[in-house]
Amino acid sequence: APASWPKDGEITPEWVRRLASSMEANTRDADATPRNLARVCPKDVMAKLFGAALELLREERALVALDPPSRGVRVNVVGDTHGQLHDFLKLLDLAGAPSETNWFVFNGDFVDRGAWGVELFALALAWKVCLPAEVTLLRGNHECEFCTEVYGYKRELLVKYGNKDGRALYRMFLKVAQELPLAARVGAKTLVLHGGLFRAPGGGSGGGGKKKPKPKKNALVLGALDDLASAWKGGPDPDGEGDAAIASDVLWSDPCCDSRGLVGNDNRGIGCLFGADATDAFLRDNGLTLILRSHEGPDAREDRVGMADITSGFAVDHDVEHGKLCTVFSAPDYPQFIEEGERRNHNRASYVVLTGESGFCEPAPVSFTAVKPRPSSEPYYDVTVGGSDEE
Repeated sequence: APASWPKDGEITPEWVRRLASSMEANTRDADATPRNLARVCPKDVMAKLFGAALELLREERALVALDPPSRGVRVNVVGDTHGQLHDFLKLLDLAGAPSETNWFVFNGDFVDRGAWGVELFALALAWKVCLPAEVTLLRGNHECEFCTEVYGYKRELLVKYGNKDGRALYRMFLKVAQELPLAARVGAKTLVLHGGLFRAPGGGSGGGGKKKPKPKKNALVLGALDDLASAWKGGPDPDGEGDAAIASDVLWSDPCCDSRGLVGNDNRGIGCLFGADATDAFLRDNGLTLILRSHEGPDAREDRVGMADITSGFAVDHDVEHGKLCTVFSAPDYPQFIEEGERRNHNRASYVVLTGESGFCEPAPVSFTAVKPRPSSEPYYDVTVGGSDEE
């Protein structure tokens, strides 16, 4: 039976589980075309999910402060999932479904590349609506207009819901995307954000003022948690300019393996590259001991000489005096679609468990493999377009 919005408007865990299981079964139905999703989860149900989530997300600032009880609660931090529905459901099986004692922070990049971004993001929204305090959805660089037009999510919506309904839902998606918070502080000592560190407002290319020491050549001035708390979430397409600079940096930046402070990220053409020295200064100045970020899978890391390997889904990138910066990537055997003649990565993926007993600042990664075989499907984007270095 097609999903229907609960009469009382209350989304329960049972409702989300039923939706997940019918979406999953639909992907394995040999007779079902992608268009069949509109029967499993009708357009009005999808629209109501977007609408209910939008109301909640509008209340959240760019930096969400999570203060879980220090006993008996785990917080699971999930990295990029990129439309790999079956792997996402496996992760939720392994970690346990969201609940009052099992919190989740999803660190962006729900959509694009994989064939089931529509389903995966809908389920993430459903868990958010079901348990708004316990489930936090953060924005990734793919939750924007540019990436979703190039890497498949927009086309996937149009194929699955038809042009008219698909376009209406895509407009709702963009409204939701630009209300997603940029970062979450978990407990007192841990910060979760998608890409990485960011410049101070007006930190431009860093001219030394009278009070500030002159930064290194081309260095940017490092931002602080307070800047993030009051930042604009960046609009439909954070472009690195003006008020959108912090959002763009958070979504697009990468760590590097030498100490160069904070500089422009020429590799991606947006965001920053930040060295271990910048990480240490940021941890020290903001009273943190752990930063968890995502944004780089095995393909992105392949060309980055000196950076830790991410084929298990987890890497410690900076281990410095005041703490650590780690990458968590949650899409196994990524990307789902590869160019002819390319070799598959067959990477494992991970999520990270934080517990109150260790102050929510000791990352315990749990690694897992992809669900195989994947149901057959076609990509919704041109797999010959650009690599992860651009996106």
